[in-house]
Amino acid sequence: MNFEALPADEFLEEAQELLQEIEESLLLLEEDPVDQNVIQRLFRSAHTLKGGAAMVGLSDLANYAHEFEAILSQLRSGTLTSTPEIVSVLLKGKDNLSALLNPIVGNSTSSSTHSTNENQSTDQLTDIPSQQEFQKSDSKQDSPRIQKDVYLLHLHFDQNFLEQGQEPLLLFRQLEEFGETTVIVHTSLIPPWTEFDPQKLYLWWSIKLVTEKEAEEIDELLEFYRGKESELLIEKVETPAEEEKEVQEAHQNMLQQISAGESVDPLTFAESTKTEDEGPQEAVEIPKVSQTIRVPVSRLDRLQNLVSETVIRQARLLSLNEAIQATDDQLGEQFLQFVEDNEQAVRELQDQIQQVRMVPVGTIFSPMKRVVREFATRHQKQIKLEIYGAETELDKTITEQIQGPLMHLLRNAMDHGLEAPEQRREIGKNPIGTITLQASHQAGFVVVEVKDDGRGLDPDKILAAGRRLGIVAEDHHPSEQEVLQLIFQPGFTTTREVTDVSGRGVGMDAVKKDIEALLGNIEISSQLGHGTTMKLKLPLSLAIIEGMLVRVGIETFVLPLLLVTETLRPLPKQLKRFKNRGELIDIRGQYLPLVRLHQHLNIENAIEQPEEGLIIVVQQGSQNYCLLVDNIEDQLPVVIKSLEEHFVHIPGIAGATILGDGSVCFILDVAAILN
Repeated sequence: MNFEALPADEFLEEAQELLQEIEESLLLLEEDPVDQNVIQRLFRSAHTLKGGAAMVGLSDLANYAHEFEAILSQLRSGTLTSTPEIVSVLLKGKDNLSALLNPIVGNSTSSSTHSTNENQSTDQLTDIPSQQEFQKSDSKQDSPRIQKDVYLLHLHFDQNFLEQGQEPLLLFRQLEEFGETTVIVHTSLIPPWTEFDPQKLYLWWSIKLVTEKEAEEIDELLEFYRGKESELLIEKVETPAEEEKEVQEAHQNMLQQISAGESVDPLTFAESTKTEDEGPQEAVEIPKVSQTIRVPVSRLDRLQNLVSETVIRQARLLSLNEAIQATDDQLGEQFLQFVEDNEQAVRELQDQIQQVRMVPVGTIFSPMKRVVREFATRHQKQIKLEIYGAETELDKTITEQIQGPLMHLLRNAMDHGLEAPEQRREIGKNPIGTITLQASHQAGFVVVEVKDDGRGLDPDKILAAGRRLGIVAEDHHPSEQEVLQLIFQPGFTTTREVTDVSGRGVGMDAVKKDIEALLGNIEISSQLGHGTTMKLKLPLSLAIIEGMLVRVGIETFVLPLLLVTETLRPLPKQLKRFKNRGELIDIRGQYLPLVRLHQHLNIENAIEQPEEGLIIVVQQGSQNYCLLVDNIEDQLPVVIKSLEEHFVHIPGIAGATILGDGSVCFILDVAAILN
């Protein structure tokens, strides 16, 4: 087994998270330059990145992270004051760290959503504290000398420490950077040569550390070296000036005992340095075992596939039970009890794997702060991004696939939605435009909203553009909501000006297709002069969905249940026909378009009269539609199987599933049928 691969893989994954945390913290620091909590978090992230890079042998990354950390140290001590210019340079430094990491991770471009100049010299960071470039804080010029503290470290590592690819000497070198160290090696655990294993670590150490660092920083350094059986203790030694001589004498006595071959407990030494007036102080033991583990997404995908196959087999068990009951009632009853118990366990397993795959949508919200900052700087706009509901969880696969559509909506809001500051002042608005990203759970969906307080959409202008492009007939007078839906038409644009952000008439149709491919909806609302809201309704998961089994003629299809709002058998008087609007069903005074599935799918021998079949009301976007089917056969969980690799794309078919009898059943693509 390659013991070095595992720590390196874990570091690469953690490094990407640390870089994202650094970027988020820098943007927060720009909002509040004196927030010490943000500065401390920045320093910890950079320090953790540096230590991890050194531990896995990435010297270039470790050295650059060290330079980055040095600047943050000046911010923390107050010898350097945060300004927007410093934040900008530090953001470029973060980009350079990403550029050093990306070739190792395998990314061809930066993981962030902005461009990175990979040829930029990493020496630029060393120029940041230059007094000629930035003004130091006057209030900190005469700050007093920083007090140094004394700590005793007791480092007793797991005997498998070396086999895990770890190296104690790396820790000792890093501690030397913290301050003055005195290292004592303990050999009492070395076994006889007949039992000696050269791959085991039998030595343990006691270290006296005199440093300006806080105990929390030392603890963070030790975080990289914790093992399951490691015992790592840190104790701060209180040493008033008048007792320094006693402490030195006690330390010398400890050294003499070690030289004589005696084993000395470092806690005994700590007790000897306390005054009689001090009460007993207990050493704080570092937690040995973490309560979380990192799991590659590929393993979760494999586990999800196994759960999906289990769901299919459960459906086959139900089908088999019918055959058994037809043969033997008593055996059938016993088998049915087993099947029902197994179904409950499968449901629980399905729910648990879905929970494991959930990630907060904040993972895609946070990087957009940087996008907004750079756009505002480049286009001389003042923009504030507000984020709510970042903790709302969504399946990782869906989260990754909505990042592109969300980015397009955000860019449209910045470019088309928000006015320039001087224009906002003229109409009595705050010169700072606001864009809101918000996520929440609503009725089995995750709803993500992109809202701006800009100029809003002009229905008259959109309708005129629709007529000019030939999308809307001259004699047709659509409703305002229908007019707003025109922006999702391919090639639609109301502007003749092409910018580096938008204006080419592409994108919004792709956004709609991407969302509908996820079995989601996109709704739009706008008020002229007050702003626009785009609302995305997304399912929690796509691997296994609840489906409605419907029959159309001789064919059977699965209809995603999350799109269904109600079902009914209409009366003949509910069917209406209007010029330019086709067939409509009157449901409690609301006229909904009728869609005959058998016509769209070219199926023969299907029911023609709505009153003889069933109407299923589905929601697509902000509009409801009526689907005509012959009958509803069942409701069941279905596993979505993609057809892209094996079949030519069939309009109206989103995928397939396997039923309990082993037959293949197609899943309807409602969005494609309605469009």
